[in-house]
Amino acid sequence: MILKNKGMYLETIINNSISVNASKHLLIQKMPLSGSIFEVNNSVIKARLTKHTFCDYVGLFHGHYLEFDAKETELNYFSLSNIKTKQLEKLKTVAELSGLAFIVVYFHKIDKYFGLTYKEITQFQTKKIPLEWFVQYGTEIHFANLTLQLCDYLNHLINYTL
Repeated sequence: MILKNKGMYLETIINNSISVNASKHLLIQKMPLSGSIFEVNNSVIKARLTKHTFCDYVGLFHGHYLEFDAKETELNYFSLSNIKTKQLEKLKTVAELSGLAFIVVYFHKIDKYFGLTYKEITQFQTKKIPLEWFVQYGTEIHFANLTLQLCDYLNHLINYTL
């Protein structure tokens, strides 16, 4: 299966979850992409994305700064090459400053969501993390009532990783 608009499914789920959880001491914003138009021809607009120094989402949860990126895969593994160098550098900075730095990975094949911290990302010697690793050792982010249970995952990070 080839995904069109890769990443948009997960981002839609996260955006909905943010709206639902706004009253739970959770402030997260989707970072907008910016671009510059370089050509307009017969109602066709061509533009280039400008540099983006943040991950997909930034926010605060109970006084903790957080920054994370949303990733999807339809394969039986997650490829670390899907994380751009700038994103990895930003996650590193956030983690070094005692913030919550992670990615959310959605596996289409099993319809499950997992959180992967910056520290976990850096511990892998291979570029591909098998689905089995996520199932056996990863931290699942549960999906219920049409929302991703981000607050539960963030509480887990604060209580067990900081």
